[in-house]
Amino acid sequence: MTDAHHSANHPALIMAEVMDEIDASRAFVARDDSFDSAQALRVALRRLRSGLTLFRPMLPPDHNKALLDEARWLAVEVTRLRDFYLLWQDTLTPARVALPENDALRALEERVLARIKSERTQLRALLDGERVRDLMARGREMSDPDFWRPAAQSREKLESLCIETLELRLNQALKHGETLKRLDSQARDSFRKSLRKLRATAEFTQSMFASKKTKAFLKQLKKLLDSMVAARDASAVRDRLEDLMQDMEEGSAERHIAQELIKAKEAAVGLDHKRLQKLWRATVGLPLH
Repeated sequence: MTDAHHSANHPALIMAEVMDEIDASRAFVARDDSFDSAQALRVALRRLRSGLTLFRPMLPPDHNKALLDEARWLAVEVTRLRDFYLLWQDTLTPARVALPENDALRALEERVLARIKSERTQLRALLDGERVRDLMARGREMSDPDFWRPAAQSREKLESLCIETLELRLNQALKHGETLKRLDSQARDSFRKSLRKLRATAEFTQSMFASKKTKAFLKQLKKLLDSMVAARDASAVRDRLEDLMQDMEEGSAERHIAQELIKAKEAAVGLDHKRLQKLWRATVGLPLH
């Protein structure tokens, strides 16, 4: 699997880097009012969850489960703010430019901006609170190699774990990709999430066991995931608008414009299924390791 002259890093080093990334992203969110800051923290937390899942057999079970639960909780909070930023800048802003005199659209934008301010204030308080400080302290415990089970010292066991998990993630993606021709939005999201998990596992594996084959696989997988960005964003916008619509009167102009934005966003996805299938076949045609 590995190229010559490359040695595996201990998982403690990998996870220490992940915790550094989360710390830097927390500071970014504290000082920046933009999509990029929330997205950076979202990605860092996803890496933490992926690492905890991959290295589960080599970590104390109680510690792993508790930290994974907390990382999932915080990711939900961060993603909500990130998605409202996305709704505002990628959907509402262009719509307002196109329809500057539309009162319902103006009201919806004001509602979204108020929600962004509220979510941002709440998230910053959480990031500076005891629960997140405890999460960071638990995560930092993984920086010590002695915290890990003895198996983490074994190159062979680490490599075997990575290979087994890669194969598992690929099989899950293959299962979701079977219905590629008739993907509805829910199935599409499941397929994309399975690809994302595969990518995370491959990235951790590559960081420990540098391989030209895994590098080539990751490059092709990135092309596939990039082709689905619009679909991912449409899903996020739909969820946030449906959330807001719960507080809108049935039959109101604001509710109607929200529904129209959902339809327009979904219609604009324009997934080229033939291209998607071509990229998928090119990806699974490459060796993983």
